[in-house]
This record gives sequence, structure tokens and C-alpha cells, in this order.
Amino acid sequence: GSISNLCGILVAHYKQYPEIKTKGMTALPCIVLFVSEQVSIKSTAIFGSGIDNVIEVKCDERGKMIPAELEKNILQAKKKIYCQNDSVFFITRATPFCICATAGSTVYGAFDPLPDIADTCEKHKLWMHVGAAWGGGLLLSRNCSYKLMLTGAVLSPRANSVTWNPHKLMGVPLQYSAILIQEKGLPDACNQMQAEYLSHQINSTMLTLTLGIKLFSVADVLIYSSYG
Repeated sequence: GSISNLCGILVAHYKQYPEIKTKGMTALPCIVLFVSEQVSIKSTAIFGSGIDNVIEVKCDERGKMIPAELEKNILQAKKKIYCQNDSVFFITRATPFCICATAGSTVYGAFDPLPDIADTCEKHKLWMHVGAAWGGGLLLSRNCSYKLMLTGAVLSPRANSVTWNPHKLMGVPLQYSAILIQEKGLPDACNQMQAEYLSHQINSTMLTLTLGIKLFSVADVLIYSSYG
């Protein structure tokens, strides 16, 4: 799940700031992302944007992100000024770029109000990433009460990227995770590299972060065949 979240946020960076692939984080403004206070995003420390630039949004008593608090945090972030270099007094405003919603949090099993969050993303033109590592499997249930809510945000153009861990609700004995990107070709544009010493091009991280190709999808086929 963490690796899939990393890939989702990486693609979100590239979508809004394609120069990051060649010039790195120094070419970007001070970008911030928003998450539920019930989750942690380790990806920010890995790819260099910094955990100080992650804004935690308050949740209700059931662990669900509060849309009004999200809107307030976005407006506050846009007004916030960061001093990046005290020696030259260079300042820059924070630039929101992504909201990470959750479909099945680790502690509460909470589902954020995904349609409301999607509305906010469209209003402010932000990338919407849904961490459905646990809850994504509920889409396979015909009677799940959250199915319509999930379908309305996750399986539509409203969600830009989705993390799903099939092993968490499907009884798959092998741990693995999937990252689903709405825009076709974007993961390849973000991650594709070339190396002369390889017999093939380094394709996207839609396979794995390593160069090995692991047929995780076979596990899904076997589970579906067995349980229906």
C-alpha cells in the first residue's frame, strides 16, 4: 500500500509539474498535500517534499475526514508564506496540489466522504488520490452499503489515482498492491527511462519498482476462479 501511494503521489507531481522528472524538487513551488489525520503519508519523506508540507485534516468521531475542515485548510494553505532562504529573504506561497482520501482507514476502517472530497478537488483543481488499500475490495460485494459511495468516486474520472491491496479482503496469501491511474499513458510518461545495457526499456512502475516482472494478477485470477 505504501509503495502504491508513493507511485500515485509521484504521478500527481509529474502531472502538474512535468519538469520534476528532469530538474527535481528544486524546480517546484512549495507544494502541500492534504490527508486525513487518521493516516500517515510516508511518501513525502521519500520523494523529498517533506512531512512538514503534509496538512492533516480533522476527522469526525467516526474517523471520517470533515469536508468543511478540508476546505478551510486549503484556503489557509494558499495564504501561508514560507521563507525558504533567510539569507536572501526569499519567500513563496504554499501551493496545494493533492488530496489523499481514504477508503477504509487502518484503525477505524473509516471511509472518507469521497464524493464531497471529489467536489473540493474539482473546485480547486487538485489531484485526488484514494487510499483504498483495505476498502477497495468492498467493490466486489453486491450488498455492501459503501458500494455506491465507492463507485461514485473511485470508479469514475473523479478519482485520479487509487491504491488497492487485493490481499486484504480477498484471502490472497501473497501480499501485493495495485495502483490505478485514471489518465492513460501518464504513468509511462512519468516513469519511463532508457538504459542501453538492458535488453528492454525500463517501463513504468505499473509493473514493479524493480525491473522484475511479477505476475501478481495471476493470484487474482485464481481467487476469482475459486470463490467466484
